[in-house]
Amino acid sequence: MAWSLDPLTVRIPWYWRWALRIEERFGTTFEQYAATAAAIAALLVLSAVLVVGGRRASDRVESDVVRTAQWAVVTAATFVFTGFLVGVWQLTAEVEAAFEFIAVGPSDLIRALVTVIVFAGAYTATLLARRAIAYGTGRVVSKHQQEIAHHIVQLVMFVPAVAFVVTLWGIPVQSLFLGAGALGVVVGFAARKTLSGALAGFVILFARPFEVGDWITVADREGIVTEVTLYNTQIRTFDEEHVLVPNDEVTGSEVINFTRTDSLRLTTDVGVDYDADIAAAARVATEAMEGCDAVNDTPPPDVIRRSFGDSAVVLRLRYWIQPPTIQRKWNAQNAVIEAVKAAFEREGVRIPFPQRELSDRGGARASVSTTAEGAETGEAVAEAADANGRRVDPNGGKTDTDGGKANSNGDEDAGDGGAA
Repeated sequence: MAWSLDPLTVRIPWYWRWALRIEERFGTTFEQYAATAAAIAALLVLSAVLVVGGRRASDRVESDVVRTAQWAVVTAATFVFTGFLVGVWQLTAEVEAAFEFIAVGPSDLIRALVTVIVFAGAYTATLLARRAIAYGTGRVVSKHQQEIAHHIVQLVMFVPAVAFVVTLWGIPVQSLFLGAGALGVVVGFAARKTLSGALAGFVILFARPFEVGDWITVADREGIVTEVTLYNTQIRTFDEEHVLVPNDEVTGSEVINFTRTDSLRLTTDVGVDYDADIAAAARVATEAMEGCDAVNDTPPPDVIRRSFGDSAVVLRLRYWIQPPTIQRKWNAQNAVIEAVKAAFEREGVRIPFPQRELSDRGGARASVSTTAEGAETGEAVAEAADANGRRVDPNGGKTDTDGGKANSNGDEDAGDGGAA
């Protein structure tokens, strides 16, 4: 087959000239089959080497670096293998004719190939840059800042790549802007939640209300931030639940970051009996908190008189931990509750059960104590005598000394025991 140096050969000499040399080298059918078998065997050997080498390299290098290298080698090997077979079987003319039949010329093929290479190179560069940022700044830059740097590198790599591809294909910029505007309207309506999440992700990445590893409360979820992406924030709760909170929900709700402060104040409420000495109870509680190793000495713990409860005077115990972690919080709460309860029992300060006081209109009263669950303690009912010697029924009626019973309206029967 004779080939002339037409304009096509001049435009793409490196590809077609290489194919022509392969055609000249393998002239017989036996040589073509042998070259094909050798190429397939070489591709299989390369694949096996990549698999085995990748497993061994994963023990020393991060897995994403290994995958990136494998992907780059396989891509390059596939292009070389395809071009080699085209040359071996002398299919260059058929390939050119096929592209002409589908109205895609060799120049379009080269443009497509260059486009793939450009985007593949940009993607590979972003992966390598991410690993370089992680290894080079691991001790001086937080993971949050590394994530920001990675997204900036993505923009720096892909924006020039897109501009280059647009210029390569000769796309008019005006038409591109018009098409992008129309497409933007359609995509904006169809994916407004996704775009809102992406914008919220950029706000979180640059505003930095929290970072990876912080202890936060957001959207009724409390836990440790494990990852911040453009679309969601990943939180590991203290029940070992991995929760994905959309970034637009994060920016639209209240976020409490417990890690941002050097110390954290905790509060615990306790009730003391109305007959107790409130000042003495507060002093006992303060001394008990000061004896807890899990509680900071500075600022010192204190007790404030919070409110009058139904059955007790409520004291609020306030104490500090440093630095704020969930383990320190749990340890401090457990220590304070145990220490204060033991101190109250030792000093005779009573923590009362919920109580209710029953009385009739004449002023007679009867107290009923219940546990926290609402069950009555002691006797099923409590009775008290009023000033006239009559007993008070727990249902509100009165019973006189002769056994006559009065109803809830106070109407009494005769002393012979008849019911009203």
